[in-house]
Amino acid sequence: MANQSLHHLVELELLFDKIYQALHSDGYFVADDMIGRNGHMRWPEALAVLNELWKELPERYKYNHQLRRLEIQFDNWDCSKEAFEGIRSQDILPLLIKKFHFDLFVAFANIVDIFVDRSFGHNFDPNNEWDREFIDKVHFIDEVNIENGTIKPTHMTAAMTKQATSQTIIYKHLTPAFCVRWPEEKQA
Repeated sequence: MANQSLHHLVELELLFDKIYQALHSDGYFVADDMIGRNGHMRWPEALAVLNELWKELPERYKYNHQLRRLEIQFDNWDCSKEAFEGIRSQDILPLLIKKFHFDLFVAFANIVDIFVDRSFGHNFDPNNEWDREFIDKVHFIDEVNIENGTIKPTHMTAAMTKQATSQTIIYKHLTPAFCVRWPEEKQA
């Protein structure tokens, strides 16, 4: 079981080789992790959508609690520069696809993360109608863009095996292959 730990590791290939070797033929490798761009940044196609939503926010919603600063323009901050936060997030799903069979794969979220995470999420009040409606709107836009492939999800929960024993259980059409964002891709 790897719970929110893979995105902190550099030697993913070695780790996945060791897990594969140690995994019993009937065993599962279960992971819940980040699969977005390194450093928890947004790829250009997601950043474009995020920046349009950012323009709608009053200034009081733009205070970054983690970095303790006001971001009038959203800063696509690379968290991996100061530590191992998201150091190889974008490599996790491609490497897993090459190594394992997915019995279960659930991928979700991208743009909404920015508005509900520990940097900006504290600016929103669940008791405030405008706040709730804005977050619901962002979530809807996120889901539509993920489902049509315009942007890729940044989170996954998966149960993997050495060899295919069944058809992969997925949500809608969001297979691992559909959800992977290859770094060299140019999105529409």
